[in-house]
Amino acid sequence: MDNEGPQVKGLSNSRFGWIIFLLRVAGIPLKMKKMSTLYAIYMVTAISCSCTTCVGMFVDVYIYRDNLAHVMTNIRVLIGFTNVLWILFYCR
Repeated sequence: MDNEGPQVKGLSNSRFGWIIFLLRVAGIPLKMKKMSTLYAIYMVTAISCSCTTCVGMFVDVYIYRDNLAHVMTNIRVLIGFTNVLWILFYCR
């Protein structure tokens, strides 16, 4: 009975290790006891670059609103990018 605790820990790490790693790479600090300074800098940089890209796409759509092909290309990318940002902010 005493061995069930460590086995469960190892089991969750073996099953969900890649998912936890990918969430950490995306900027979501999942199952971290202490966040390092380098990781905090990475998170701030990744989030600010993502938001700046989204705003830049909106501005690009507004500037080139006469060119329908260009606008539709940017809107298609912008919708997917906005969905990913929404999920990231929801998970944080």
